[in-house]
Order: sequence, then C-alpha cells, then structure tokens
Amino acid sequence: MIPEHLKYTSTHEWFFWDNKVVTIGLSKFIVDELDDLLFLDLPKVGDEILSGISFGELEALDKLIDITSPMAGEIVAVNERLYENLNILSNDPYHHGWLIKFVTTEIHLLNELLDAKEYKAHLSKLQFAAPRQRKRYAKSIKGKRRK
Repeated sequence: MIPEHLKYTSTHEWFFWDNKVVTIGLSKFIVDELDDLLFLDLPKVGDEILSGISFGELEALDKLIDITSPMAGEIVAVNERLYENLNILSNDPYHHGWLIKFVTTEIHLLNELLDAKEYKAHLSKLQFAAPRQRKRYAKSIKGKRRK
C-alpha cells in the first residue's frame, strides 16, 4: 500500500510536510528490494542537505543506495532508533522508519514530486521493464586478448 498523503521521488524517497518541517523516508518498494539491511549513514542535526546531493546511504547485503532530496535545508531531527534496529525501517518505513526531518525555504518543490497515483504508475513501469544486462567481451588481436 502506498500512502496517499505523501509525495515521492522516482528514486523512492517519500516526503511529508506538516506545515513546519519536511520528513523524509524510503518507500516500502525500495526497502523490500534490499535484502538484509546492514548499515545506515545519516547526517547529524544541524547539518545542511543540498538539493540532489546524497545526504545518506543505506547498505544492504548486495546493494548500496544513496539517499537524496530535491530540496535543500537544515536537519532538525534524525531517527536515531534506526541505528540500533534497522528492522524498524524494514517493518514500518512510512511511520516509525522515517529517516530525517528538515526545514527548508524550497517547500514549493514538493509540488513537483510524484503523488501516490503517479508513484504507483512509476513502480508499475519498473516492475514490467525487462532488466538490461550488457555482456562484455574482450576483443582479440591476432589471437591475443586485449586488456
């Protein structure tokens, strides 16, 4: 289920604005895609986040994802419970699994994010798209492999 009251990015972050601060988390889709969460790196309260620049990382057994925001701002809260128990993020990404809260002057950019219906359509495209895999072949010159 995709909560209707949130906004989403195509990179699977969700955003909630309560008229004071913006809360960021990760969607259930991306959390479920990551097997065995191992490590979370988030900034500290008082740190600045920059638009489009990674402010955190989530590491799983087989993947590492960067966490970004389309808005810049100053962090006012970090969900430190996640450092002790990443299962909170896995089990409840939309409520107890929030990542950070920040203040911003760029709140108008929320209007450019995906609503729940658009995000669901985005996920449908991802699930039906055939994975592209490129194979690499070494070219040979006169019977020798080229490096």
